[in-house]
Parts: sequence; C-alpha cells; structure tokens
Amino acid sequence: MIAFEIKKIGIFSELTEDEIGKISAYVREQHVDKGVELFHQDEPGDAMYFILKGGVRIYLYSLAGRELTLAVLKSGQFFGEMSLLDGMPRSANAMTIEETDFIVLKRNDFLNVLHASPLIAIKILKDMSVRVREADAMIEDFALLNVYDRLIKYMEKLIKTDGRKEDYYTVIPHNIRRQDVASAIGTTRETVSRALSSWQRKGYIRLLPKKVIVYRDSMLRRLKP
Repeated sequence: MIAFEIKKIGIFSELTEDEIGKISAYVREQHVDKGVELFHQDEPGDAMYFILKGGVRIYLYSLAGRELTLAVLKSGQFFGEMSLLDGMPRSANAMTIEETDFIVLKRNDFLNVLHASPLIAIKILKDMSVRVREADAMIEDFALLNVYDRLIKYMEKLIKTDGRKEDYYTVIPHNIRRQDVASAIGTTRETVSRALSSWQRKGYIRLLPKKVIVYRDSMLRRLKP
C-alpha cells in the first residue's frame, strides 16, 4: 500500500518498481490534523515530509514579530530536506492548514534513499533551485514594490493557480483569508481588508462566502484601491 502512495509524489513518479520497493522500507505514513505545528525555526531537523493529501504553510517571523509566509505547499510537494542535507537547524516554521497525510523520511534513512536512487537527489536539487529563485523574487518584490503592487501580484498568482474562467470573469473557488494574504505580502490584515473592500465597492471583484469573482475586463493591473 505504501508503495502506491509513494508513486503519488512527483519526485518518485518516474522510479522503477524495484526502486519504489527499496524506498518503501525507509518511509512511514502519518496523518496530522489541521493547525498542527510540525516544527519550529531553529529546531534540529530530523525528518523530511512528502505531502500525500492536504496542505502546509511554511513561514517565519520578522524581527518585529510579524508573520511572513514563505510558501504554501500542497499534495505532491515536499519540505524539510534542507536540515537533512546541511545538518543545520530548521530555517522556518511549518504548520498544517488542513488535515494532511504525509510520507515521512527520517534523517538516518535519508542517505539510504539517495543511494537507492540518484535520480531522487537530482530532483530534490532541482526543486530546491526553484525555491531559491522564488525566494529571490520575493526579496525583489519587497525591495521594489509597494504593498498594493504586492497585493496585485498575489492576486494575479492566485488567479493563475486557482482561478477558473467563466464567461467574462474568473472564479477563485475559495474565500481569501486576509491574515494569510497579509502574511504572504508582508503587511497587516487591516490593509488587505481595506484594499479588497475598496475593489469590491468599485466592482472589480466580488467577495462571496466560499469563492471570489474577479472581473477580467476590469484589468487587474488597474486595481488600485
């Protein structure tokens, strides 16, 4: 059964049955409820997590105590590998944002898995390279964009990743949690609420209990509050 679950993870999808069998001996499954802290920044890292179902938020705190979301990871993605590679403490915090099923790989078995399939090591490095580029882009945004431009960029990304086009508008099939947005763009919940409310009054978007409608003909880049 666990071999079937392993195949759901992107970096394992191209492995042979023999390689999957070898890896199965080292991993274990784990179910975690929503809102559980998996680890904290500066703790020793002893495990790597692969998400089978659910979601995890990776975040840290600024010197002023404000939360900053670095990434929201979903099914098929992984995290926690850096501490296993460099032996350093955790660089951020991780919390489940919904009930989540994992495959967990402990530090002592990590090198065994890499030896079982060098392809895994290559894929981990590629994924880490993507994350470094995304972190660089985030740093650039904080340095060059004001808070409203960062919010617009966040909305554009949300439309691209979650949006569903219908007629002349786009539907985001879930509500927008103000605090999550604020953590992602480095501002306050109140600032996000004011901007979204302003856009709704102007008819650019419509905020509903379980979805958000964005009217494409409003041209998102003009959505200045």
